[in-house]
Amino acid sequence: MKNIIVAVVSLFAVTASASAGVDFDKGVDVKSAVEQAVAAPIQLPEVKMGIPQYTVPDCKKIEFGPESPLASPAVSLRSMEMYEDCQNFGAPVGAICTPRPEYHYETAQIVITEPRVLQPGQKEVFEVCLNGPFLNLRQVSPAYKYSVQQEFNVFRLTLQTAGGAEKSAAQDNVCRLMMDTANLCIYQCKDGSFLSKPNPFPAIPAPNQWVGPIPAGPCNPTIVNMPLIVNLGK
Repeated sequence: MKNIIVAVVSLFAVTASASAGVDFDKGVDVKSAVEQAVAAPIQLPEVKMGIPQYTVPDCKKIEFGPESPLASPAVSLRSMEMYEDCQNFGAPVGAICTPRPEYHYETAQIVITEPRVLQPGQKEVFEVCLNGPFLNLRQVSPAYKYSVQQEFNVFRLTLQTAGGAEKSAAQDNVCRLMMDTANLCIYQCKDGSFLSKPNPFPAIPAPNQWVGPIPAGPCNPTIVNMPLIVNLGK
């Protein structure tokens, strides 16, 4: 009987019915005590899980100039979300929470789908951000209006204009690469003329008889129709 009384007292200590008390001077009705303990509601503290307490985003700027390729280099991003993992235990019942960071990693790239005209020294600036697991793009200072289509981690920007006037002008002023040599990049423009520019990565002569020359690097695929050396079409 003594062991039964101890068990009943312990059971009452972790339930809300303990405040009602048991009159031990009049004896203990074990069956009634157990029924009251089972029926008594236990108020557990509310525990929120699966929702981050806060998020630390990661943002990087991507710039385009007049001679930049239409596809930007891929940039690496890392975002952090802070969660709380909570457990209910103890007597009386309580919640103990511990912080848990969760990191998200992604690369992002911007691709402009068609050539457009940028003046010398002009820059277009965009910002890619990773906010938790979500990737987004902000147009900071574009030269034109673009529509944006996201394909996984690539943002494709398409020129948008009223009536197509700006788009047509941009395309008419673009010259496309026709030939690259060790020292020159030769372009053909929309009006049929040709332009040549120095190769930005010319071939390097052989440093010795055992090592051949280092070949020229790639020319820019397009340029603005602005003669810088000689207009071969005249």
